[in-house]
Amino acid sequence: MEGYKAKSMTTLFIFNNHKWAIEDNLVAEAEKEHVLYNTDFYNLLNQHGRVAICFNELELREVIAFLSKKTDLYLKGQADPGLSMVVIRGLDVTLPPVLGDIDPILKSPEMAFMRKVLGKFAEGCNNKVPLYGCSAFEYIQYLHLFMEKMPEGKKYQ
Repeated sequence: MEGYKAKSMTTLFIFNNHKWAIEDNLVAEAEKEHVLYNTDFYNLLNQHGRVAICFNELELREVIAFLSKKTDLYLKGQADPGLSMVVIRGLDVTLPPVLGDIDPILKSPEMAFMRKVLGKFAEGCNNKVPLYGCSAFEYIQYLHLFMEKMPEGKKYQ
């Protein structure tokens, strides 16, 4: 990876509003451990020229307008690619969950694998087994549905 240069333009939006994390929107629940209270890290990142912190809707609109112009120039070959970050504070944003049809997840080979392996692992346990998902976007819906809907998942916390 050393010497690799990005050729794409990406903007990462982070809600640092003491309310919720994006993975909560993938499972339609607000987990207390996902609430983003720490502001120091993002304050430090804000020293970089590609990071903006927005405290209200007007500031967010201004940043999006600036990034839109930059994207337009990039598409015309007149601006460099790279990563921009927008940290949003002070806005109370409510979004509907992105669940869709959960049936394919429930019937998937991945869910069957989780049920078999994790079911066997917790077999005979008298107490719930701690299970940590580490904000894994790739499988958070699988893990959530495993713990909520599957009998094997009831042995985990």
